[in-house]
Amino acid sequence: MARFKLSPAPATVARHTLRVGYVDTDRAGVVHHSRYLAYLEAARIEMLRANGLDYRAFELETGLGLPIVEIHMAYRAAARFDDVLEIETWVSAMSRAKIVFDARIVRAGALLQESSIVVACVKMDEARPVSIPDRVASACAPR
Repeated sequence: MARFKLSPAPATVARHTLRVGYVDTDRAGVVHHSRYLAYLEAARIEMLRANGLDYRAFELETGLGLPIVEIHMAYRAAARFDDVLEIETWVSAMSRAKIVFDARIVRAGALLQESSIVVACVKMDEARPVSIPDRVASACAPR
């Protein structure tokens, strides 16, 4: 199997910091793999917010959403309870209806996890793909 590899990060990336909660860990004190999805989602939402898009308002006003349709993840080292993590997020590609968010999770400069997450723009009540609105594309454009 080919090794998963991220796209190069642009000059500026969105950064989101969080502290690992006890609830995020297993009995060994290691962050459970499923929790990384929540961390990455929070970072994507904060990236959009920082770039002028209130995602909640966007969903309510338009009836559109950006559900995940594909995920690639690679775990490089364990995160543990009370660690402070920084999630670096950027858009590596965008098509008519899909956006690829790449991300790295680091602790004190050490790489813990890499991911590439593809979301599709869909009309939520019909689960039908639609074109990405300009305001979303603008919020995803490199800064």
